[in-house]
Amino acid sequence: MLLFCTLLLCVADPERQLTVYTPQRTYSVAVQDHQGQLYVSLLALVEPLGSATLNAKGKDWKLQFNDTDAVFADGSDRAKVRGKQIDLNGKATAENNLLMVPLTSSFPILSALLRKPVELHLGARRLFVDDAATHFTAELKKSEQSSLLLNFDHPVSPTVIQEENKIKLTFKREPLVSDLIHQPWDDKTIHSMSFSEDNGIASLTVDGASGISASVANDGRSILIQGPPITAANPPPTTQEGSTSVTQPQPSHPSNETEPRAPVFFVMIDPGHGGNDQGAALGEKLLEKDITVALARKLKSELQERGIAAHLLRDADLSISLEQRAETTNEQHAGIYVAIHAGLPGHGVRVYAPGFTSGVPTPSGKFLTWENAQANYLVRSRALAKEIAANLQKKNVQVSSLSTPLRPLNNINAPAVAVELALNPDNIPELTSQKFQTTVAAGVAAGIVQLRAQQEGQR
Repeated sequence: MLLFCTLLLCVADPERQLTVYTPQRTYSVAVQDHQGQLYVSLLALVEPLGSATLNAKGKDWKLQFNDTDAVFADGSDRAKVRGKQIDLNGKATAENNLLMVPLTSSFPILSALLRKPVELHLGARRLFVDDAATHFTAELKKSEQSSLLLNFDHPVSPTVIQEENKIKLTFKREPLVSDLIHQPWDDKTIHSMSFSEDNGIASLTVDGASGISASVANDGRSILIQGPPITAANPPPTTQEGSTSVTQPQPSHPSNETEPRAPVFFVMIDPGHGGNDQGAALGEKLLEKDITVALARKLKSELQERGIAAHLLRDADLSISLEQRAETTNEQHAGIYVAIHAGLPGHGVRVYAPGFTSGVPTPSGKFLTWENAQANYLVRSRALAKEIAANLQKKNVQVSSLSTPLRPLNNINAPAVAVELALNPDNIPELTSQKFQTTVAAGVAAGIVQLRAQQEGQR
């Protein structure tokens, strides 16, 4: 009966879907193709997250979400949420009494409505709200019979597909994430582990010797993968004793999900450009908007390994205005903001601190203007830029330090810097070098850690 229900569920699932994960629930939204672009129903996207009504008057559609108003228009590529314009990365379309919006717009819409961290994995069609992610550690234990122990920071209940020498764990409802794509092991029982995500679903695949099996603990927090029982006919493989482990970053979570969570310090990483804004053309097929995302992902991983939470302002090819970047960062109360850019000509890395053209502005009454929001954080921003530059120099990266009134740095209510890869036009391949990008990401992360430690020490 269970197998029948599982098969029926698979058949009933939409051909293409967007899965939305929140700390409270997981749900899926059907995805449709409209003139070569993927779309979702606006109401289906937001209704599971609160009280939502959507009414049409002519070409205008008004969304009432909890206590928030938003206005969309059929055929328009912009919408107004909380009185502010957002870019939809495509035109809203009225169809069969529904308002359809581009899949890529799910990030700016939910970010503006909820005022919480939102992260979109566009290629996999998975969207995470308010740090709703499940992380895991993997430990390979080598003994007479090697085994792989997976520990999860939230309970999981994957579908287990077992083949002769392969175990595939499919996570349809769990927000499983991993910075690890493929991990090989020099072991005769457990050969490798791979992570993948597609069509709103995440998977872990373990390759090993013939007869490996998986067992899920009753509490759902661990999975053990091991070879067949040792018998006279099945002697243990010859291996060296010891163990190796792969650790995924694990943020702290409260034991009771219904309790209010204290604000978590995090770094907002903002890959420059995106969508129609390609940035600098760095080579025949190399665009700045692609380089910035690659470096941003590496920086996020480096920070997480050091115990600091990090979010990507965009993790897909999205058009986001400078105002939206600052508004999202401020509304989500980021602890530090780092913009990522790449440009020519130059050599090494340029680190920018905010600057003002006519001295540091003073508040008018109790408030600073939008253009001068950075004024209260200028000292810490310059200290952050200094720490990043110093740590990059320790890694033998040539660094230039500058101060400039660069948007959106001056609109950020937090310590803010911009980091720009600046390489010689004759050495473009270094921009895509994994070694160089990892070195830069590690240097930037080390500088952030040091500033964070200084701030904690001053409290």
